[in-house]
Amino acid sequence: MGRMLETLKLGEGRRAPLAISKPVDTTPVQDCVVDWEIGGEVPYIEVGGPNKKVELSPCLLKHPAQNVPQPPHLPTEKVPPVAAKAGTVYLTEAKPMTAAFEPWPAPMPTPFNLSADIVAFHQPEHPASKEYAVLLNSLCASLKADAPNVLLFVGMKPHVGASTVLLNLAATAAMQKKSRVIVVDARAGLAERLGHTACVGLAEVLGGTLALEQAIVKTGIASLHLLPAGAKQGPHASGAMAWLLAWLRERYDLVLVHGPTMDDPQAGCVHVPHASGVYLVLPQGEASAASKGIAQSISGMGGRLSGLIHTHFEM
Repeated sequence: MGRMLETLKLGEGRRAPLAISKPVDTTPVQDCVVDWEIGGEVPYIEVGGPNKKVELSPCLLKHPAQNVPQPPHLPTEKVPPVAAKAGTVYLTEAKPMTAAFEPWPAPMPTPFNLSADIVAFHQPEHPASKEYAVLLNSLCASLKADAPNVLLFVGMKPHVGASTVLLNLAATAAMQKKSRVIVVDARAGLAERLGHTACVGLAEVLGGTLALEQAIVKTGIASLHLLPAGAKQGPHASGAMAWLLAWLRERYDLVLVHGPTMDDPQAGCVHVPHASGVYLVLPQGEASAASKGIAQSISGMGGRLSGLIHTHFEM
């Protein structure tokens, strides 16, 4: 504090006079503080006394042991001591994760026990199989080739082989022509012969309790599907059948319908009007007079008899 007061007192009387270049005003400037004179001693104020080196206490030189921080992932190999430098921090990175794919085997397809009377599938080179191929070509030749067709097979009476004819024609079309074929069972019995035990199908679809996509099932023959008859057998509406066949025409190349026998005219009125062709299946040697009456009945139902298919059972 003594030096500070002494500097404040002595510095006031050693100010340099202000040099004025223009003698306009000769009045001396008294209250203006100017720089110190060049060459004179520059006063200074020292706060805290002279600079001295202070030695640390021995207790401060000893640091307590601390845990060395480790990286999140330790490296698998150590860094060579030669490569280590003072003040260098080595950061380790995690190795990228690898992945491997193991294919899971697909479940084996359910075997379909196709009926032995589907000769076109079991014995393609059998003479009967070749006759079915000729029959299919004859049927397709009389139909429109640029549009999906619905073929309705009706029996003149029960147990004349209408279902056997239909299944062999369907198998022939699916195997030879590589087309999308579906069999619609408007009666009953075709599901078991194609290896299915379906309890729902056409009846539930027309009744509005089952979606059509859920009712269609695959068979043991490629490109051949089945719409089973279903559990609730009963009369169907003609408008519902028209909608169903129109839906199938858009998704399949050939639709084969296993229709009722001609002794049930009420059921025939539901299917006949919506078919591209109606084929009557009757035993070989039956009188043609009966078939002429059936042709008139089919015409009265709104359809047209496209041909007769004679069956013969070898004894």
